[in-house]
Amino acid sequence: MRFKYDTPTMTHRFRYWKPPTDDPNTKESTTATPHPPTLYPPSRQILPITAHRTQILYSLETYGVLILVGETGCGKSTQLPQYLYENGWADDIDTDNYREIVCTQPRRIAAISLCERVASELGSSSSSSNAPLVGYSVRFASTYQPGRTKIRYVTDGWLLREVTLLDPTLRHCSVLIIDEAHERSVNTEILLGTVKKIRRRRPELRVVICSATLDAEAFLDFFVGKKKKKKTKGEKRKELDAVGSDKSPVKIRRSRWGRVGDETNSVPSETTTKKTEQDEKAEESSIHNGTIISVDGRLHPVDIMYVHQPVADYVKSTVEVALQIHESENDDGDILCFLPTGEEIDEAVEMAENLLSRYDYDDDEKEAIIHPRSNSSNNNSSNKKSKRKKKKNATCLPLYSTLPAHLQSQPFLPRSSHEIQTNTRRIIFATNIAEVSLTVPNIAHVIDCGFAKMPFFDPYSGFDRLVVCPISKANALQRAGRAGRVRPGKCYRLYSEDDYMALDDDTAPEIQRCNLTSLIMTIKALGVKNVLSFDLMSVPTVEALSHGLECLYALGALDGEAELTVLGKEMVYFPTDPRVSRMLLASLDMESRDDTPSMVAKLIVGDVLTVAAALQVRNLFYQPRTERQSRSYDDAMADILDRSGDHVTTVHLFDLVDHSNKVLTEEECKERFVNRVALQRVLDIRKQLARFLSRRFGGGSHWFGSMRQEIVGSHGYDPVERSEAIRKCVCAGFFMNVAKLGNDGRYYTLRGRYAVSISPSSVFHRYGDSSDFILFGETYDGNRGGIDVRPCSSLSALKKPNHCSGDSSSTACPCSAAITPSDTLAALILLIPSLKSMEVFSSNTRVNERGKKGSSKKTASSSSLSLPFAKTELSSSTVNKPIPITDVGE
Repeated sequence: MRFKYDTPTMTHRFRYWKPPTDDPNTKESTTATPHPPTLYPPSRQILPITAHRTQILYSLETYGVLILVGETGCGKSTQLPQYLYENGWADDIDTDNYREIVCTQPRRIAAISLCERVASELGSSSSSSNAPLVGYSVRFASTYQPGRTKIRYVTDGWLLREVTLLDPTLRHCSVLIIDEAHERSVNTEILLGTVKKIRRRRPELRVVICSATLDAEAFLDFFVGKKKKKKTKGEKRKELDAVGSDKSPVKIRRSRWGRVGDETNSVPSETTTKKTEQDEKAEESSIHNGTIISVDGRLHPVDIMYVHQPVADYVKSTVEVALQIHESENDDGDILCFLPTGEEIDEAVEMAENLLSRYDYDDDEKEAIIHPRSNSSNNNSSNKKSKRKKKKNATCLPLYSTLPAHLQSQPFLPRSSHEIQTNTRRIIFATNIAEVSLTVPNIAHVIDCGFAKMPFFDPYSGFDRLVVCPISKANALQRAGRAGRVRPGKCYRLYSEDDYMALDDDTAPEIQRCNLTSLIMTIKALGVKNVLSFDLMSVPTVEALSHGLECLYALGALDGEAELTVLGKEMVYFPTDPRVSRMLLASLDMESRDDTPSMVAKLIVGDVLTVAAALQVRNLFYQPRTERQSRSYDDAMADILDRSGDHVTTVHLFDLVDHSNKVLTEEECKERFVNRVALQRVLDIRKQLARFLSRRFGGGSHWFGSMRQEIVGSHGYDPVERSEAIRKCVCAGFFMNVAKLGNDGRYYTLRGRYAVSISPSSVFHRYGDSSDFILFGETYDGNRGGIDVRPCSSLSALKKPNHCSGDSSSTACPCSAAITPSDTLAALILLIPSLKSMEVFSSNTRVNERGKKGSSKKTASSSSLSLPFAKTELSSSTVNKPIPITDVGE
């Protein structure tokens, strides 16, 4: 249906499209009260996307899928949701059938910052409790209010969980915007396939896919396919007649604004003004088609500069170039430096701060190591040197994903009055998290080292590896675009132009280089029986799929028919990796067992929550570098060290926090070689996970708080029993990450016998006892070559469960149900706490248990068991099932 859109200066009432409803009395086109006047401020009018506003709105009216390609800084992420809101796409049809506009982002920090930006432009507040017009929903944080929030920013993972568990058809979403699709993360891949299934059920759902660098044709073909229109007999006859009369047939193609090349239709007649039945059918089928719009132009120009020769140390060179720019450039623009890892960012910040405090700049040493491109518009001006009239101040800020929220938000805050008065320039060191929709204000200079840390997974060895590798051309363009978002800028690339031309065009999709256990779990939760039948833009390898299915089967999440078990249906609800989910469920099981010591039972869930949170961050401890620091490090570790390994030592560290009920101060962290940023991050994640478990299963009053503080302070528990309980729960989730000591003194994994080395940053490497078996959490490329593992713990001292007689062939022992690939792994599985009847994990049942005084504990012999490599047959009547969407089609 055609309609007339209002221009940015019109304030009259208008007619707009609304999604159809099942009520036949509801009209699709209706007159509504207009939104506030859309007279845009100059900051919005100058954005390149403003010129394409009407074209975008018309395309969404006509087509079901829109591929929007625009350069960085054109305003896609902030302006497009506002255009849709101003034109009625979020207006409610009735009280219960409300509508909203959803925009996805690959990272939570991008979703939060964009929400606050759009809310400020609309004169609203994302944290308003009365009417949050713009809200966000990310893991463990949300300002969204159903029915009241009209524009919602979410992460891809959050929307997937919503589709899987709550709303399988997104019935309240009128337009779904998938932003930064070029990153091709695993969540984005699954989301694209899920949305394609949803559109079969809801063809009126509009989908917008936008990014600065994108293979537009591939995305369009994925949603609408390559359909060739069949010619009718009349059209064929006309073509034959035209050929017979030596007249070439006149091609009449249709553009978004009418017919092109058809002069006969320049003056409409009565026959052309009337809609034919064929035209109406074409309009109905148009929502199944899609189109591509390219937003040309960037808001500000960016000059690209390269080095003569590749740099030897990109961290040191990045700091040197940043300080050189700080001294030589007279503007007040900030500097954004891209580095691969958080460790290198911390090193660069420390190096830059030391140099700023004692570096004596000399004009004779200001020889530039960079040269501008030959076609640069500011070639002459960039070579001009100006002497410093007064000392310039600078502050260094880190930006990466594992930082606490308050530190992540610092680079996005406006300058303080002190920074303005002292003319302080910000030097921001960031990972590729700053490549996406985040707009760091006042950036004029970008330093690109040319590297990024990419996750890679080897399905044969089962090793997850984070490898520092060269970026692609698409990433390089994204990084350069950061300098032209709010002002003209320059991009300094620490590699030559020939090296740039040798880069790959795009980064390989993450689905082809990662562990697929979470992907398979999500697809299964959607109700898809055959994983291979699920539509994915990039097909993963057979080896990776086989490894993922094997891991889920070993964890007890899948049965022999590759269907979700009762345990698997519970693990779907966890916002963590399946192995961590299994570990947390094991702690809940151990808490309710009769054979668990009473004091250990009161601590075990809190202990495992601490371990689960610590697995999400980098090293908690700084490593000593000198002999004097090594002695201080030994003294600091004396009262928290557990020689079994990192997992229990981490729990002991947080016992200090739980006992004093306050976070360690900066001075205390320095004395104990503790990374305070990582410490605070673990506390935040632990609190969020505890809230989730409490909502899901009830209880949780004694996990943290005064009771735990009293038990930890009085040491009213057996340290050995507590250590064994923690390691047994960790083993329940990570039993496939076990290595055995070989005759040559090295450790070899049980699966495949791959040699691994304990990381020097591990407590077990420095203080651990000799152990025949070790359990590790992650793998990475070591500095000395080979594969290093961390965190590590010993398994040799663990005892078999009390119910096990030691004979695995005994029918009386429930562990005999385990199907293992080797005798060694079979013996290891006996150490894992077996999950009893899944009624203990039913939300209602567990809440009722907690509500009773002195709730009785279930015995180990009750009901059936769920063991790794064991097929289970459990009743699912008490478990909340995810809603499948199999009726949409597979």
